[in-house]
Amino acid sequence: MDFTEHRYRILIVSSDDRFGREVSTLLQGDQFQQDFSRSASDARCKLLENQYDFVIVNAPLRDEFGSRLCIDISRNNGTIAAIFAATDTYDEIYAKVSVHGVFALHKPTSKTLVSQAVSLMVCARERLRSLEKKVGNTKSKLDEIRIVNKAKWLLIDQEGLSEADAHKYIEKSAMDAGITKRLAAQMIIDKYL
Repeated sequence: MDFTEHRYRILIVSSDDRFGREVSTLLQGDQFQQDFSRSASDARCKLLENQYDFVIVNAPLRDEFGSRLCIDISRNNGTIAAIFAATDTYDEIYAKVSVHGVFALHKPTSKTLVSQAVSLMVCARERLRSLEKKVGNTKSKLDEIRIVNKAKWLLIDQEGLSEADAHKYIEKSAMDAGITKRLAAQMIIDKYL
């Protein structure tokens, strides 16, 4: 089990400076690095330049409400998004964003609610981090299989080996050279192509 404490990069998007300051005071310490934005367009620019773990939006923003920004964020990367909406619009916003994995919270809010929301977002981010790692490992393994298979078929075609013999040849080449099967297969591909 990995008990490493992570640092989280947070973008707070709010047209109201007071909201940004209040959320910022709850996120003090070495665990959080904060950036601020006052509009959705500025937030989108920052998202192109930086990778954020969390984006917290105080709706409405100057140039849009903020729900579209949150949905776009949740669709395109591993960033966890949360939107604070007034009570009169909360139900509509919740219905729109929750299906995309966006946290929707009532405002006015309390320090306790914001603190709990950030704790839940940290849990969700860590779950995503573990899934991203698994997906990365799976992609790497599939890529290795693809390269080894390509090398096998080249050996079958060019050297007249059977599939089993081609596989043994790649394994033996890797073992003799002290390299991975993937690297040995890539060397075979480079030789014939």
